[in-house]
Amino acid sequence: MPRTATADEITWTQTLQSLDAVRARAFWTLDLNILDQVYVPGSSPWRADRALLSSYRDQQLRVKGLRIQLDKTTIIRRTPTTITLKTTDHLTAGEAVDRAGTTTRLPPGIPTTRLITLTTTQPDHPWRIIAITNAAS
Repeated sequence: MPRTATADEITWTQTLQSLDAVRARAFWTLDLNILDQVYVPGSSPWRADRALLSSYRDQQLRVKGLRIQLDKTTIIRRTPTTITLKTTDHLTAGEAVDRAGTTTRLPPGIPTTRLITLTTTQPDHPWRIIAITNAAS
């Protein structure tokens, strides 16, 4: 019988979904500064997404309706200001829109398991992603 997610895991899944929504807004508006709300500035995932978003800006290519489905979230490690989550997720929706308005549907992704580490400066401040690494399923 599959394990049911705990209330804490559901809360962290919602946190990741909120961060994904902010990231989707960045890719629709092509606003690099929005990524500072998702990632710790200077972190590896921040640099990677800024490079990707910069490339899209150069091409005037926006991403509309970007959605990532979180299939599973498990808490691996936790301190008052850092948490590492093991997640399995995949792309479920999105369309690339070029400068002429032509849309190309993004193919759905295959489930991928990652370790996502979030941090905050204080427990009552917003959480941001500081690290993402691939993990075994």
